[in-house]
Amino acid sequence: MNSRDLVLAALAGQPHPRVPVAQHNFTFCARQAGVTLERFRRDPHLAARIMADAAEKYGYDAIILDFDTSTLAEALGARLVFPEDAPASVAAPALAELEDFHNLRLPDPERDGRMPLWLETTRELRRLVGGEKAIMGRADQGPFGLLFQLRGHENLMMDLVDRTADELGAALEFCAQAGARFARAQLAAGADLTSIGDSAAGQSLISPRHYRLYGRPFERRYRELLGPGCLSLHICGETNAIIEDMVATGCEVLELDHWNDLERSLQVVNQRACVWGNLDPSSVLSQGTKIRVLEESRRVLELAKAKTWKFVLCPGCLANADVPPANIQAMTDAARTWGQYEQPPA
Repeated sequence: MNSRDLVLAALAGQPHPRVPVAQHNFTFCARQAGVTLERFRRDPHLAARIMADAAEKYGYDAIILDFDTSTLAEALGARLVFPEDAPASVAAPALAELEDFHNLRLPDPERDGRMPLWLETTRELRRLVGGEKAIMGRADQGPFGLLFQLRGHENLMMDLVDRTADELGAALEFCAQAGARFARAQLAAGADLTSIGDSAAGQSLISPRHYRLYGRPFERRYRELLGPGCLSLHICGETNAIIEDMVATGCEVLELDHWNDLERSLQVVNQRACVWGNLDPSSVLSQGTKIRVLEESRRVLELAKAKTWKFVLCPGCLANADVPPANIQAMTDAARTWGQYEQPPA
């Protein structure tokens, strides 16, 4: 089995010899290549080459293709700022009032904003790695996260109090449709699976009750709109109280942050999704020694491989640009040393 075969087997829950490794590390890749993020995000062929080279150099199995978390919002009218060497972010939301979403049109991923740059990067990356490496082509934000950016965080928090469920639901339906278009385009461009981040819907910002009202139903709706393909859901921060709800979205992959209780989550998920995670990208991967990365990777690997075929080792969130290269290599080394399936999971 090559790297891509390992990842596809893990997604399907089929037997495979070892746990695969994925890296969400585009800022690290750009830094190591001596390229600013401004140049990286504007040149699809350069970005693809940098990510392909890093995957080859450090031997990991899956490349998570990403640039920032605000590309969809930009395509729908939000104003962004573009730091020279940091991901873009929203400077001014697009919706003065919640109902203003009616004035927006659904975006065309091949034409609007910077989405075409993402898609061209996916196509070029697939050309470069062929069938050797797996590609997760992110599709930016989930429904709640996109509305959070379009409306502005303070305004949306007030909307949760002042607006009806029907008013909020109509806006979230629009966001789900907009996002699913991007996700379908990523799969068509050659990604093995696509992914959304919906961190604004997580426990760090809203209650589990609100997640069940406005997060889970529209993530599930997004999954339905996507149609054939594999979708991953990532929510930053703690998700221990909503892990069952995340499974209920129907997403085939759950990317879990380091705040998540992995052992409990694997028990709750119980083979219904492939779990990716969940090394701490800061205190372990960025600030830890190689020995600590090896130890933490071993702990996670032994926990996961005892329970499921459906697991991929990766950082719990975006790895910092300043991660020591030896620590990226350590994750690969750990999987090859301690990620072997000596016997089928229980």
